[in-house]
Amino acid sequence: MPELKEKKLITVDFEKAFGEKLSSYVEEKIKQYDFTYTDFTQEERDYWLRRAVDILLDPNLEFSGEHRRDQWEVGWGQNLSLLEKEDVMQSINPHYFGKYPILRFCQKFIKPISSNFEVNSLYVIQHWLFDQYLRDSDSIYEFGCGTGHNLFNVQEINTTAKIWGLDWANCSQDIIRKLVADGMAKNFYAHNFDYFKPDENFKLGTNSAIYTVASLEQIGTDFKPFVEYILKNKPNICIHIEPFNELLDEKNLLDYLSLRYFKKRRYVNGFIDHLHELEANGKIKIIREQRSFIGSFFIDGYTVVVWSPII
Repeated sequence: MPELKEKKLITVDFEKAFGEKLSSYVEEKIKQYDFTYTDFTQEERDYWLRRAVDILLDPNLEFSGEHRRDQWEVGWGQNLSLLEKEDVMQSINPHYFGKYPILRFCQKFIKPISSNFEVNSLYVIQHWLFDQYLRDSDSIYEFGCGTGHNLFNVQEINTTAKIWGLDWANCSQDIIRKLVADGMAKNFYAHNFDYFKPDENFKLGTNSAIYTVASLEQIGTDFKPFVEYILKNKPNICIHIEPFNELLDEKNLLDYLSLRYFKKRRYVNGFIDHLHELEANGKIKIIREQRSFIGSFFIDGYTVVVWSPII
C-alpha cells in the first residue's frame, strides 16, 4: 500500500472552516503548532466507521450527568498529582485528548501526526474567539474549567483581568491554587460551582465575560438553571464551545454518527433552541452561532455560540 502524502493545516484552512479572515495574532498562534496530518485510505476509514458504530451499539456506553461527579474528581486528581513547573501544560492537559489517532476537520476524518494536534486545534478556536471578545474584560470566568488549561489562553490575550476557573470537582480548585502558589500562573482564582445547583451567592464582577468549553455537554437538558444564573449576573459576553446538536447536518454520515453519539451519551440538548426563545422574548442578543468544523473521533463537538444578556 503506497504511503499517503503528509499535509499541514495552515491559516487559510482554519479561515475556510471558520468562514472569516483571522487576525495576525491567531495566524501567529497557528504557526506555532504542528498541524501535520495525512488522509485515510478507504480501508482505514471503513475500519474507524465500524469502530464508531460498534461503540454506538454498545449497551454499556456510559452517559453523562450528575452521577459522574466522582469520576471527574478522580480524573482531575490525576492531573494534580502530575503537576510540575517544568512542563505545566502537559501536566494539566486532560487525558482524553489524543486518545485516538483520528480527528475530524471540515466533515472529514484526518490522521494527525502530532500527539497534541487535537488540543491545539481546540486552542485555535479559543484564540480566534478570545482575541475578538475577551481583550477588554475586567473579570473572565470559565465554568466547567477542569484542570484550568484553557485559562492560560485567556491570560495571553488579557494580562490584567481576574481569571476565574469554576468547576464542581474540588481537585480543579486545588490545581488552580497550586498553579498560583507555585508561581506557574498569576491572576487565577478558583471557586466550586455546580451547573445543576448554581451558587447564587457567587456574583460575577462588573465588565465581565463568561465562557464554557465542552463542559455544558455534561448537563443534558438541565441547562436552564445555569442560563438563569447568567441572566441574573449580566456579563457583557457569553461564549460557548460545545457539542451542540442544532447545527449539524444529519444527512452527512460523520455528522449523523456524531448526533447519534450525542444522544447516546445524553449530551447537552436544546441549548441553542432555548437561546433563540430568549432572544425572541427580548432577553438576549445572539452575536455568533456557527460550527467550527473541528472535532474528535466520535463527535464534531466544538460548535460556537456567542451571546449577550440585554441589560
